[in-house]
Amino acid sequence: MDDTDRELLRLLSLDSRRSAAELARSLDVSRATVQNRIDRLVANGTIKRFTLELGIHSEQAFIEALVLVSLKPGDSRRIIDHLQRIPEVESLSSANGAYDLILELRVSSLQLLDRILQDIRRMPMIAETNSSIRLNRFS
Repeated sequence: MDDTDRELLRLLSLDSRRSAAELARSLDVSRATVQNRIDRLVANGTIKRFTLELGIHSEQAFIEALVLVSLKPGDSRRIIDHLQRIPEVESLSSANGAYDLILELRVSSLQLLDRILQDIRRMPMIAETNSSIRLNRFS
């Protein structure tokens, strides 16, 4: 990865909807060069996905929750893989301390959140969970 790739990623992180032509102008390279670099960054896993960030009025239609997960001793790769497959899991991170994993969930209702939390708690490798609903995001 070179400086052009890093700048391309920075520009895409600000607005992933920018056209290849617009990105090319900002980077002072050809549109084909931008497209080839994006294709390569997707192929090698640097770019995992392109997402949509909703505005403040749309955000009110969703409930976000943080779930702290403590695992039982053993190989955690299978449980991590399983948790990543849950569509409502926005992010999954490992942590140190009392909890091993931090999940960020985004759901359309409290009933769906309750169902997902129950499903997670039933997983054999899960020792304990602690969840909180996000009330406000300041940044």
